[in-house]
Amino acid sequence: MKYKKFEKQSYNIYTIKTDKFKNCHMEIIFRSNINSEQDLLNNTFLVDLMSDCSNKYKNRKDMSIKLEDLYRASFYGATQKVGSTLFTSFVFDFLNPKYALEDDYLNNVLKFPIEVIMNPYVENDEFNITAFNIVKNRIRTDIENIKENPTKLTINHALKAMDEDSITSFRMLGNLDMLEDITPSSLYKTYKKFMDNSVCDIFIIGDLDMDKVSKSIGANFKLRAINNNSFKYTVENKTRKKALVQQEQANYVQANLVEIFNLNNLTQRESDYVFRIFNYIFGDGALNSKLMKYLREENNICYGVSSMYLKRDNILMVQLSLDQDSIDLAVKDINKALNEMIKGEFSDLDIDEAIKAMTSSLDVSLDSQNSIFNNYIFNIYDNTPLLEDIKKNIKTVTKQEVVKVAKKIKLNTVYSVVKGGN
Repeated sequence: MKYKKFEKQSYNIYTIKTDKFKNCHMEIIFRSNINSEQDLLNNTFLVDLMSDCSNKYKNRKDMSIKLEDLYRASFYGATQKVGSTLFTSFVFDFLNPKYALEDDYLNNVLKFPIEVIMNPYVENDEFNITAFNIVKNRIRTDIENIKENPTKLTINHALKAMDEDSITSFRMLGNLDMLEDITPSSLYKTYKKFMDNSVCDIFIIGDLDMDKVSKSIGANFKLRAINNNSFKYTVENKTRKKALVQQEQANYVQANLVEIFNLNNLTQRESDYVFRIFNYIFGDGALNSKLMKYLREENNICYGVSSMYLKRDNILMVQLSLDQDSIDLAVKDINKALNEMIKGEFSDLDIDEAIKAMTSSLDVSLDSQNSIFNNYIFNIYDNTPLLEDIKKNIKTVTKQEVVKVAKKIKLNTVYSVVKGGN
């Protein structure tokens, strides 16, 4: 793989040339600082609407016909919190031009996402009302459906209980009241602010002449704003001297439990490599983990348990569904597993198995276009090691390092949802 950067006046193009894949993948990424939950919903609404239509392609049907003409290319938008930064991405997959029948396919295909971004479906300084309402109704349904997902609801509420003012607890979809505050004209103001204040970069991977790609994009993509904003890709969530224990009632068949732990002052090596090994042994290693051993095998509390390392938020989250009479035992078992990690009550064989599993997973990632692509993005933005370096350095993690990491973990919140609501 060959990496290259092309500097334009108001954005950069980062390329990965490789003949490993038949298709090409491109993302136009806009970064902005997160100020409120309303901002997240505004931008999510905006990117959904821009993915559905433009001034040239009036509806999703028109967009689909054009994408079909471009040899079944695909296009969609996505928003993502990365620490205190909002990533708004327009994602475009298309055929390698050498397989296309038309000579000018590369230029034609690269014009599509640019056309959609630069010329939204706006009339008299507001978005088209028909397209607006289609997206609004879709988002309303998504917000309402969260109530039907006990796992997602419990996680959302647990994060709010941890710290409702933390960006970590902000929901991408906000709530129904926030949705009603958005109008076609206010959304157009969001678009103008988005285009004027965001920092833009373009990433592309494929078997392409990247000099031609850069020239083609540069000829068509003219951004007015030149921004040098700084961004923070982590959130420092507050700690507690004593963990918060909170419970609510809802009309679900099973109870749900979430425990949130702060990760205090991890070094770069610990966050990039050591914690991966810790979490595999503690809770992420499927049937091999301590949590599965105690919660499922020994006490039959649950079918499965999730231990999620939220690196950018400096937290570890444990989630499971269970019978509400077993909540206290589950909390006890989670605490037991963590204390054993702190005391070093695991073997060198456990370390070896974790390294082997991580190495195998990284081998899969090295064969995945999306994994290579996403890893490269964060290598550029946040100095995240490339996959090859992670694979190399993960093998050097020691038991002593894992124990040291375990001692930096502190319980923040225990949140459960039990049966009893309406």
